[in-house]
Amino acid sequence: MGDALARPDQPGDDFTQALADGYLNTDLNARFIRNKPTTFLCPAPDDGIEGIFPGDTLIVDRSLKPQPGKVILADIDGEYCLRRLVQDRNRLLLVDDKGYAVPRVVMNADYYHGTVTFNIHAQSW
Repeated sequence: MGDALARPDQPGDDFTQALADGYLNTDLNARFIRNKPTTFLCPAPDDGIEGIFPGDTLIVDRSLKPQPGKVILADIDGEYCLRRLVQDRNRLLLVDDKGYAVPRVVMNADYYHGTVTFNIHAQSW
């Protein structure tokens, strides 16, 4: 008879139980920031990278070595912008995903201000 009075499963019960059991870490720093002294938040300066929109909050880590395929925060001619680092034969290029900007050959590391590790995008209601 006790089963007949039991509350039916509700949306979110699995999440609530996992949280209570300690399976979900609610510490955002632990979840998103690997190296606190070299990590910072900044608004996305442009929309040259697919899935990132102007004003999105980026988590950027300066301690990561720039690697081909990664999205980086770059300083090009005194302006911050998002670019993907691409290996092309024996050279590295800074390119945007949408073709707005001319690809630039990387000559040194002066352009590099960090690797984008996460993108926080607000959902529209």
